[in-house]
Amino acid sequence: MEHNHENKKGPAFGKSYLILFAAGLAGIIALVPISVKQLQNLPGLPVMPFGMLIVLSMLQPLILLVIALAFGTWMAPRAGLTSLLMNRATRGEPIWSRLRPQLTAAILAGIVAAVLLPLLDALFQPWLPASLSQEAPPRDLVFTVSAMLYGGITEELLLRWGMMSVLAWVGWRLFQRHEERPGRSVMVIAILISAVLFGIGHLGAVAVLAPLTPVLILRTILLNAVGGIIFGWLFWKRSLEAAMIAHATAHVVMTLIAQILILFV
Repeated sequence: MEHNHENKKGPAFGKSYLILFAAGLAGIIALVPISVKQLQNLPGLPVMPFGMLIVLSMLQPLILLVIALAFGTWMAPRAGLTSLLMNRATRGEPIWSRLRPQLTAAILAGIVAAVLLPLLDALFQPWLPASLSQEAPPRDLVFTVSAMLYGGITEELLLRWGMMSVLAWVGWRLFQRHEERPGRSVMVIAILISAVLFGIGHLGAVAVLAPLTPVLILRTILLNAVGGIIFGWLFWKRSLEAAMIAHATAHVVMTLIAQILILFV
């Protein structure tokens, strides 16, 4: 499928920013139930109202979202990267007719990620602390919905729309400024770097569950980077929404696999 490029001037910034911010904010709000459970299990909580702790825990991703959207909304269309939501808000282009041809690739990519990541994780299990599996939140309905919305929407806005677009634009302007769009080499590097940063960004959540060791750090970065590469490729070749659907699909399939294992293992 041919990639749908933006025009060189890009869309109206304000409309694009607001609709993508609303989507990302929904993902942050969906993270609240998981944050409540995590904070309730933490020893030595600061002396302040619990509601304030929840608000503070949401503040960091909110600030990152505001910054990522500012850079991504300006740079992504100039680097030839597409959001169907943005096109709808600024050009009135239909979403479903453009998304429908991308669904098969997005869902298949999500399934591949969901199968591949547990297999890779199994290779690390002999060297991981027991507390990691004991303290990890169960993949129940609440966790899955939160992961679909925060991971599938907000993380894609942060890492693909924000970080990857910035890397692609900077690489293009530094090394391929005579080209109309960033070339393959720049895009591949942008995908890889943003994928590794995606993995590094998960270290904080893992540190809550278990002390970080070299093996645990490698495992966390590698597993999330593999997912980041898959989602980044979809963002490049299809659209931001295709990457979102793949990311959300991966969480659904991983939950199904986890439930099947509970029943039969």
